[in-house]
Amino acid sequence: MATVRKPKHKICRTVGHCIHNSPKCPSIKRPYPPGHKADARKKKKSAYGEQLLEKQKLRLTYGMLEKQFYRTFERASGMHGNTADNFLFLLESRLMSLVYRLGLARSIFDARQLISHGHVTVDGKKVSIPSYHVRPSQTIGVMSDSANLERIKAAIETRVSATNPTPYLEIQGDGISGKFSGLNSAVDIPVTRINVQKIVEFYSK
Repeated sequence: MATVRKPKHKICRTVGHCIHNSPKCPSIKRPYPPGHKADARKKKKSAYGEQLLEKQKLRLTYGMLEKQFYRTFERASGMHGNTADNFLFLLESRLMSLVYRLGLARSIFDARQLISHGHVTVDGKKVSIPSYHVRPSQTIGVMSDSANLERIKAAIETRVSATNPTPYLEIQGDGISGKFSGLNSAVDIPVTRINVQKIVEFYSK
C-alpha cells in the first residue's frame, strides 16, 4: 500500500509542528524545515514558493502522496461551493483522518496502520482502506478483539474530550466508537496553521 516514506521528524519540521505526538520531536525546538538555522537570515519566498510550502504542509499533515492529494483536489474543484472548504471536507472525511481525530490513534500515521491491519470498523463492519470516505451518520469503531490493544488504550487516554473530540464526532456509549455527524464549517477542522487558499492557487495555474 502506498504511503509516505519520509522520516517522521523531517515531516514535522517541514510542517512546522509535531504531528505524531512525540515529546522528543525536534520540531518542538526547531519548528522550521531541515537545513535552516533559526538565527539565519531568511530569504523571502516567491509566491510560488509560499504556495508550494503550504501544499506540502497540508499533504504531509494528512499523510498523503502527491497523486492522492491532487486527485482529492480535483474532486473538490468539481463540487459546488468554495473549493478550499470542499477540499478540507474531503480530506477530513477520510477514514484515517477521522480515526485520528476520534482519538483511537496517536498520529495520522498510526491511524493508517490500524486501519490497514484490520482493527477499524465502520458501522460494525471491518474496513481496511485508509482513504475510505466516511459518510455522515456512520459510526467508526474498532474490532472487538482490538479494543484491548495497548496502542489504542494509550491513545484514548490522551483524548482531548471524553464525549466530543471535535464538533463533528460524538463518542458513543462504549467509550471507544464515535459517530460522524458531517462537516458544516471549515472552521471546525483543526488545521489552523495552513493557508488552504494558497494551495487552491497553486493547483489552479
